[in-house]
Amino acid sequence: MRIKLSLLLLLFGIVLPVWQARAQVSGASIRLQDDSPVQLRFYGSKTAELFSREVEASFRGVLQENFYPQARDGFPAGFISASAPGMPWAGTMWTRDAGTFMRELVMRGYDAHASLLAECLMHLVRKNQQGFYAFPRYFRRGEPGSGTEFDGTGAIVIAMAELWERLPQGNPTRQHIRQFLFQPSSPVAYFAYALQKKPLIAGTGEFGCGMRIPGECYNVVQNGLIALALQAVARMADQIGQPAAAEQDRLLAHKIRDAMDKYLVASDGSWIWAIDTSTMKPDPAVLNSPVNLGTGSLNGVAAMYADVQGFLPIESSWKGIEHSEKTFQDLYETPLRKKEFDRYGIWSQTDRLAKGLGTSPSYGQGYATQDMLLFDRLSMAGKALSWLANATYQPLPGYKLHRASRYYFYERTYSPDAEGKVNLAEGCGALNLVNVSEPLKISRLLLGVDDLNPLYVRLIPRIPPGWKGVEADNWPINTGYGIVRAHIRIRRRGAGEELTLKLAAGEKLGDLKIRMPSRHGYVWREQRNVHRIRLVTE
Repeated sequence: MRIKLSLLLLLFGIVLPVWQARAQVSGASIRLQDDSPVQLRFYGSKTAELFSREVEASFRGVLQENFYPQARDGFPAGFISASAPGMPWAGTMWTRDAGTFMRELVMRGYDAHASLLAECLMHLVRKNQQGFYAFPRYFRRGEPGSGTEFDGTGAIVIAMAELWERLPQGNPTRQHIRQFLFQPSSPVAYFAYALQKKPLIAGTGEFGCGMRIPGECYNVVQNGLIALALQAVARMADQIGQPAAAEQDRLLAHKIRDAMDKYLVASDGSWIWAIDTSTMKPDPAVLNSPVNLGTGSLNGVAAMYADVQGFLPIESSWKGIEHSEKTFQDLYETPLRKKEFDRYGIWSQTDRLAKGLGTSPSYGQGYATQDMLLFDRLSMAGKALSWLANATYQPLPGYKLHRASRYYFYERTYSPDAEGKVNLAEGCGALNLVNVSEPLKISRLLLGVDDLNPLYVRLIPRIPPGWKGVEADNWPINTGYGIVRAHIRIRRRGAGEELTLKLAAGEKLGDLKIRMPSRHGYVWREQRNVHRIRLVTE
C-alpha cells in the first residue's frame, strides 16, 4: 500500500503537509547538557589502557572540534564536520560519516547531541529527481542537497530509527524522525520505488563503484546496508502499529539479500565488491583498480550486520554471513596482508594503495577488527587492537601528523615496512569522523551490550587474550520500554569470567541473556527482572 500511495502522490504532484512543516530545532531548544556522560575503561594490559584513553579522547575531541552545538559562520546547529579545523574536508559533513557518528552518539546515550545532528540532516536534505529525499555525498556548510551515495542514506536511516526507539514519547525529534521516515517521499519510500524494477539499488561514491571511480554500480556493502536500514525501519513500524509497512520493508530487505546472493557472490563463495548495472557482471577495470583490489571495505557487510541485527552474526541463518567469513579469510590470506598482519597486526586497506602497507581505523583496520570480534576470533582481534592502539599513540618516526593530542585517532596509519617506500601522507588527519566512529563501535563490541531487540537484552562481552577486563559506568541499555543506566564490570578468571551488573535505584532489566566464556566453551545465563547480578564462570 505504501508504494502505491507514494507513486500516486508523486504522479499527481500532491505533497502531504506532514513534512512541509519540518521544524528546524535550534541548539537552544535541545539541551546538550542533559546528556549524561558514560565511562568505558579497559584494563589489564598496556594496549587495553591505551585504547581506553584513545576512545575517550577522540570522542571528546570530535564533540569539541567538529560538532557545532549552535549555528554560526554559516553552519547550522548540529552540523558535524568530517575533519577537524584546518584539515582536508573540514567544513563538510559527509553523510556516511555523520550516520556512523550519530549511531555512536545514540548507543552511548548522547540523545540530545544525536537529536541535534538528526534535525540538521533532515533540514539540509533535499529530494532527488524522482521526488524522494536522498542524502548527498556530503553537505558543505549549510548548503542543502541530495544525491546517490546510499551508504550515507542507509547509515543515517539506521541511526535515526535507533534514536527514535530510545527517545521518550512526546519528544519533538522523535516525532520529526517518524514523520521523515514514514512520509511518501522518504528515503525508505525511494528504496521501495527503486526496487520495483531492479533487484538491487545502484549508488555512487566510495561504496558505489569505488573511491574516485565515476558512475553507478550495484555495490555489495551499500546494498547490505540498505537492507539493514529497511529492517531497522520495519522494527520501528512494528512498534507504532503498522504491521503492513513492517512486512513490506522486510520483504524488500529479503529481496536485496536474495539478489546479493545471486549476483554479488564469486565462484569461491566470497563477496564481489560491485557489478555493472547493465550487464549484472563484474567489471574487471573496477574490481582491479588500486582503490578496490583487496579492499578491506568488503568486511563491512558483516561489520554492519551488528548495527541492526545484533552481535551474533555467526548464529544467523543468512547465507551472507558465510560469504562474509569466506571474504574475510580470503583477504587475510593475501600474501602481503598475511605477512604484515602476522608480523605487526596491521590489516592493509587495499592491495595497491600505499603498496599494500597502509590502513585506516575505519574501512581497513576498523572493519577487520569488528569482524574478528563478531566471528569470535579474539586472538586476532587482540593483535589488531594492539596495532591500532600503538600506531595511534606513536606513528612512524618519519610520519608528520598535526593533532592536539597523541590519543586522537587519525585517518591513515602505515606499516613500519612503508618507511622509505611510500609517501606517508597525512590525508584527512586526526579526528576524521568515520575514523573515530568505527573504533568507538569496536569498544562497544568489546563491552557487548546488545540491546537492539526490543524483546530482550543480551550481554556478549569479548575480552581479548592478555586483557583483564572492562568496566562501564552509567551505560545506557534500551529495555524496549525505556532506557536504564548500568554499571557493568567484566573480569577475566582463567578460562572464565566474573560479571557484575548494577542498575540505578528503582530500575530493572526485563529479560537478560548473558553469554560468557568457560573452560567448556561459551555458556548462556538468563535472568529476569534484574536490578543487580553477579555471575561467575570457570
